[in-house]
Amino acid sequence: MRPSLTLASTLLILTGCASTGSSEREPAGIAKYADDPRLGEEVNRICFASNIDSFGNNTRDTFTVREGRDHYLIEVFGTCAPLEHAVTMKIGASTGCLTNGDRIIVSDSLMPRRDQPFSTARCVVKSMHKWDPKAEKTQDESDTDSADSDGASEES
Repeated sequence: MRPSLTLASTLLILTGCASTGSSEREPAGIAKYADDPRLGEEVNRICFASNIDSFGNNTRDTFTVREGRDHYLIEVFGTCAPLEHAVTMKIGASTGCLTNGDRIIVSDSLMPRRDQPFSTARCVVKSMHKWDPKAEKTQDESDTDSADSDGASEES
């Protein structure tokens, strides 16, 4: 009994230490957009006349907002689980301007309830960048679009 337990333990340890090859981690946050022409310069603050006009392009650590004619890409520290599926968003800044370190309160529910504590979160702003949604797409995105349009023409 003891030798089989030792063998099983050794196999588990070796399996846990096995390398998965040269798989690189996918970039996170703003780094995902490093070569994206829509990404602009970093800004220190975003001042809202009253509130966020709209938000979108949510991931677990970034989202875009629109204030008037201006668009911004905002990155939060770590991951903020409800951010990816957020339905509502509120600025937790003490002034009318959002700055690094301020909080964004997000919820994946229109009417958050106390019995669903994980549907609402406070995400801390890490950085903010200007965002141009009308900028030219990257070459990879253009290739994907042309492949999609080729497939559509074959089906017709």
